[in-house]
Amino acid sequence: MTLPSLIANYKNKELATRAKRTYSLISQAIKLYEAENGVTDDVTGLFDPSKTSEDVLTNFSKYFDGSKLCLHPSSECKLFSHNVLWASPLYNENSLASADSSWKNYPMILLKDGSIISILQYTSCIRTSTAKKFDSDGKVVVDKDGNPVTYTLVSNYCASLKFDTNGNSGPNQYGADVFELRIKDDGTFQGWDKSGWASLKNILGGGYPIYKKYSEGQEAN
Repeated sequence: MTLPSLIANYKNKELATRAKRTYSLISQAIKLYEAENGVTDDVTGLFDPSKTSEDVLTNFSKYFDGSKLCLHPSSECKLFSHNVLWASPLYNENSLASADSSWKNYPMILLKDGSIISILQYTSCIRTSTAKKFDSDGKVVVDKDGNPVTYTLVSNYCASLKFDTNGNSGPNQYGADVFELRIKDDGTFQGWDKSGWASLKNILGGGYPIYKKYSEGQEAN
C-alpha cells in the first residue's frame, strides 16, 4: 500500500475506535438508568418531553464517570463549540456547501476522555415540521423562481443526542468524529445518513467511517 493509503487507513481506524468507545459509554449510561429505575427498553423517564434539554442533560450526566456539565453556550463551553460538516455535502440555494451550527446552542457534557455529548430534548416524541427538499447530489431543490421547495416532515423521536468523539480536534464532520442518535421512547436509536447514521452502523459492524471530505462554503460541481 502507498503511504497516503496507510495514513488514511490508520486515521479511519482511529476514528472508528473512538466512535465505538463513545457509543459504548452512551449505551452503558442508558443501561445504568434502566437498572436504577427498574425499567427495560423504556427511556421516557430519562428523555422526558416535559423537561428542558438542560434538565435532561443534567440527569443524564450522572451516569458518566468524571463528566463535566456545560449548560450554556458561553465562557468555557464556547471553547468546545464548532460547526460540524455533514457526512457528505449539503448545499444551500446558492449551491454553496453548508455545515451544521445548531448544536453549538445545546447543553453539553464534557467527558474525561475529551469527547462531547449534547442533547436537544423535544417537547413531544412525534412532531410535524417543514423541511427543505434536497436532490441526490445534496443540492436544495428550488422552484422556477429560485425559492426552496419544502415538504412536511413527521419525526417520531423524543431527543437528538449528538456526540463528538474527539472534542475540538478535526475533522469535525458527521460520520467521521461526530454522530447523531435520534432517541425513540423505547430506547432504540434511529438517525439520518447525513448526520452519521450510516457511518455509525458501519463502524459498529466492524467497518470504517463513511464520509466525504469537503469544505464549508465550497461551490457545488
